[in-house]
Amino acid sequence: METGGAMQDRKNICTVIRVEPENQEINSLYLQTPDDAFRARKAGQYASIRIMRSDGWSEPHPFTISGAPEDPFIRMTIKKEGAFTSAIPNLKPGDTVKCMGPLGVFCKDIDARPAIVMIAGGVGITPFLSVLRHFRNTHSNNAVTLFWANKGKDEIICADEIKAMTGELNLKVVHALSRDENAPAYYDPAYPRVIYEKGRLNPEVFNRHGVFAGPACYLCGPPPMMESALSDLNQLGIAPDTVERERFSWDKQ
Repeated sequence: METGGAMQDRKNICTVIRVEPENQEINSLYLQTPDDAFRARKAGQYASIRIMRSDGWSEPHPFTISGAPEDPFIRMTIKKEGAFTSAIPNLKPGDTVKCMGPLGVFCKDIDARPAIVMIAGGVGITPFLSVLRHFRNTHSNNAVTLFWANKGKDEIICADEIKAMTGELNLKVVHALSRDENAPAYYDPAYPRVIYEKGRLNPEVFNRHGVFAGPACYLCGPPPMMESALSDLNQLGIAPDTVERERFSWDKQ
């Protein structure tokens, strides 16, 4: 007779569909799962995965599910920052991965927020990609302003998809490029709701693009960036304790 533990162990097994590079450092992992729980997931949730090594299953590592809840597969978009994440591109179709979830409450009830400010740093964009893909699938009318901080334009992943979303959704995107002097020159009149700012996010940038107390604010990124953003928002009258934050993914993995 199969024990409860063995049944649970088998339930958590997912199959790799493919791994696709987003840029030199970031890859999207696509998984097929038989677990019904993932079919009821919400945008912005995450899962914990283990991969097989020569000595057995690795320790679990959490990653946001960057795909929409409506997708028939699980998509995680993962930056190479350590031994575990650097092994992700080596996974092949048919490989097995242990995947537990969905987990977390970040972006809970975001569908009900008529006006939304999203602030992402680097790969902290992943929960917001999930939300935006969900909004696209559901033809949402939510008014969204996305601020996304990166060092340069080459770090922006899914750029064409996000540009297209500004025409499909009530979405404005503000890219803050801290080390790119040419940032304003990237503006394309074909996508008037995609803006490029030179430098870091700051109160002036937030204010210029209409951030004020009222819209629901969500924040995900490296801790120093998050602390800076909270300070900036506070100067605009948005109390830090009203900003929803996701922190789990910033240990080197």
